[in-house]
Amino acid sequence: MAAALGEDALTRVSANGISYPSTRQTARGSLPDYYVPKTVLPSGKLLPQISYNGTVLSDPDEFSSTYTTQMPYTFFEVQSINAHVLNQALAPMDKTAKPKEQENNMSILVQVSGYVRLIERKEGPMRAFSDTLVLVPNKEEAGAKGKGKTGEGKSWLIQNQNFRFVV
Repeated sequence: MAAALGEDALTRVSANGISYPSTRQTARGSLPDYYVPKTVLPSGKLLPQISYNGTVLSDPDEFSSTYTTQMPYTFFEVQSINAHVLNQALAPMDKTAKPKEQENNMSILVQVSGYVRLIERKEGPMRAFSDTLVLVPNKEEAGAKGKGKTGEGKSWLIQNQNFRFVV
């Protein structure tokens, strides 16, 4: 087993993983790029797991379509973002693992809350929301899923998401 990362490294990694995507407002067509590829685990569980106001989906394209249809316009006002390392070792590593390898072998829990305006850009009711995400390293960062216009992949992808409007 590799030497454990210190608290400072864990804090830095979790802080770097929490850039809450502004894509929900600007480039809505690229929402699926923020999720892990659709996968069936040996247990039969589907990934990613997306719960959107109680509707469970496992297809990022289906979620994007539902999101765009039900919420044709959105303006998010994020009030709070909280992130912590959820699992420090997704896969076993040997003693020779470098810190960068360890940083790419963990999951991050991100909690986001705030308000969202659904109808008009400047006027209209604001609804409270809560969004909880589990981020995992992008194993295909070097060139596949989520590759951006700059030629760089996304370092973290959403594996699980639970979005809710708060009453």
